[in-house]
Amino acid sequence: MKKPKELHNFYKSDVWKLAREIKIMNVIGRCERCGGIGVEVHHIQRLNEDNVKDVSICINPENLELLCRECHNKEHKRFYKEKQFDEEGNYINHK
Repeated sequence: MKKPKELHNFYKSDVWKLAREIKIMNVIGRCERCGGIGVEVHHIQRLNEDNVKDVSICINPENLELLCRECHNKEHKRFYKEKQFDEEGNYINHK
């Protein structure tokens, strides 16, 4: 499903890039759920065409969560493999 133009433009904006970088730095790059390496800055209250210009939602640090790919996929109920990490973010293999 293609993102609406307003959302696409927001995610390309300097404002979003700065908010994203600040979030990553504030949590030292770790997934806020499992402690793994964070790669996705997730909007807790989902961003849509109606609220994309509302700064209390789109760039508010309290509405942003840094997640690893697995936790982000789990949040959106996408296919994911269950992985676990130690306190330092190292993958623990449970074969």
